[in-house]
Amino acid sequence: MYDYGLPITNIKHYRQPTPPVYNMANIPKDVPLFLSYGGRDPLSNVFDVNLLLDNLKDHDKDKLVVQFREDYAHMDFIMAMNANQVVYDPLLSFFGLH
Repeated sequence: MYDYGLPITNIKHYRQPTPPVYNMANIPKDVPLFLSYGGRDPLSNVFDVNLLLDNLKDHDKDKLVVQFREDYAHMDFIMAMNANQVVYDPLLSFFGLH
């Protein structure tokens, strides 16, 4: 869950100084998921995404799409000159299937 950064603020939201752990494996296995990440993104780095994917290893294979762009950083997913073809076309196709 979101960490508000200050223990007092976390206590206000969660009644504890740190946010509770959310078990990503609790996501229903038949919920369609489209995960897209980049190799140059410090906000969703490859190591963290691999941890997430490990938690989702039992997810229905036809409901999980993972898109990795080695050359993309965080803002490239919305601002890159080729984002329409690289990101949005596959995402819209995914929405069309689900």
